[in-house]
Amino acid sequence: MVVLALETVSRAGSVALWHDGACAALEGDPSRSHAERLPGEMLALLDAHGMSPADVSLLSVVTGPGSFTGLRVGVATVQGFAMARRIRTLGVPTLDALVTTWRLEHDEDVPLVACLDGQRGEVFVTAIEAKAGQPLAACRVLVPPMVATPDEAAVRLAEVTDPAGRLVIVGDGGVRYATTFARRLPGASIEPAPRPLAEAAAVLAVARAPEAGAPHALRAVYIRRPDVELTRERKALAGAGDGVGRGWTIRRAAGDADLKAVEALQQQTFTNPWNAESIRWELENTDVARLYLLVDPDGRLIAYCSCWVVFDELHINSIAVDPAWRRQGAARMLLRHVMSEASSAGAVAATLEVRASNEPAIRLYESLGFRVEGVRRDYYRDPREDALILWNRRLS
Repeated sequence: MVVLALETVSRAGSVALWHDGACAALEGDPSRSHAERLPGEMLALLDAHGMSPADVSLLSVVTGPGSFTGLRVGVATVQGFAMARRIRTLGVPTLDALVTTWRLEHDEDVPLVACLDGQRGEVFVTAIEAKAGQPLAACRVLVPPMVATPDEAAVRLAEVTDPAGRLVIVGDGGVRYATTFARRLPGASIEPAPRPLAEAAAVLAVARAPEAGAPHALRAVYIRRPDVELTRERKALAGAGDGVGRGWTIRRAAGDADLKAVEALQQQTFTNPWNAESIRWELENTDVARLYLLVDPDGRLIAYCSCWVVFDELHINSIAVDPAWRRQGAARMLLRHVMSEASSAGAVAATLEVRASNEPAIRLYESLGFRVEGVRRDYYRDPREDALILWNRRLS
């Protein structure tokens, strides 16, 4: 069996190749993004060992928790690779991989903690009772995967272990917050991951090969509640913002009635509108497309925004407001929401196109941080006109 594994949780990322009991791993270049390096690094590792994608029998990817953007790039890369070659895939949780990096070098009885830096003053943590010679799946779980502040995590670990006894904490979360953990757990040994996470993912994939399946079944593991949900809650609690006083709400499109309403609004607004089936195909057959609706208290459509979130970029493809509600803040309210959700999902920049003569729209976009960075000549038809290309490079 030949296993090719990928990890995009860390900034550098890593790839690994397992074959006949031997595993070779390679860490990536942290100065380049995951999207820039992949799938080139995977192909380079295969080539270095005299292999090609045709030789791979199983693909493994570290599925989180971790950076939203990194996880999406990793999962999408493996899915594309697997679909092209009809290869089975397996997702490996980050914390399982972290624990395994240490166990590949040590075979002993010890409480073992995986601690990943979750940013925002939090860590992702799990703890097991490692036993020599025992597979990971058979080890007793002391602390199930959780997200917490470093102090909360240390308190929880102190509850299930002997604080003064031997304890191993492995991962960048433990290293970053070593002082906090050492204060609560004086007997702890705090160490960085001794091997690339992709190497652990390859080894675990071999052990878990019967669980492998089709690439479309891969799912990222977040543990922490999505930022989108938290953003919605904050907005609801604030009880303020454009259109809130009128009872306007924003939601994702769902069902035929929503698509038909968007189609009707497009026909009122554009000379070459899409139809409902085209919109439906994009939503159902890509994982980047989003369709947001701004509706009144009775559920009637006021405005919509169609967009893509591609890696760390938001592409606003189309936005329209019902003529009866124009110049009343609907577009601004909707765009703010779309940009906020995209930022929470890991996007750091946004782009759109607008007719060069559409001065009201240009002023709106500029007030939201967009700037003209290019021109597409004769992009629009009926009437023929240039398109201005706008970017907001500071979406967060």
